Amino acid sequence: MAKSKINTGLLVGIIAIVINIITASVYIYQTQIMQSQQHASVWPYLEWRSYYNDFDGFGLRIKNNGVGPALIKSSQLSIDGKNIEVLDSLFVAVLGTTQFPHITSNIDNRVIPAGESVMLVRTKNLEWGAKLYYNLQEHQFEMNICYESIYGDQWTCSGFEVEEGKCK
Repeated sequence: MAKSKINTGLLVGIIAIVINIITASVYIYQTQIMQSQQHASVWPYLEWRSYYNDFDGFGLRIKNNGVGPALIKSSQLSIDGKNIEVLDSLFVAVLGTTQFPHITSNIDNRVIPAGESVMLVRTKNLEWGAKLYYNLQEHQFEMNICYESIYGDQWTCSGFEVEEGKCK
């Protein structure tokens, strides 16, 4: 019975292949970590809220509290479960008119830089501001804003709640 001897060259070759596989795996893992860090370094985080006070009147503000720009893809407003195509329809549903001093803005297809905000609606008229704020509280008002980072990661903001995933 002859003992089989392992060729030293073959053993060295197998060890070299195993080391190369481990090294390649470590590089792939490091690349994934760096990619995650890059995405996190430009993560936008939108929030919106309405406010009313005796100094500023009424406002509906959208703010980017993240560290990167938010690219707004779309927004959807609804009052009492009915979609609102035009912002003036909100005023008609809540106040019965659009004839009051106010400023509105469109946010679709805009970029909101990190730390910046956009006023969707604003009125400094205290009487109309109070009516708008308190009447809005009596209705079920919803606004969903779909936005993405510069890497294409998407989120939907519903006030202070943000859901990661594709826009609806």
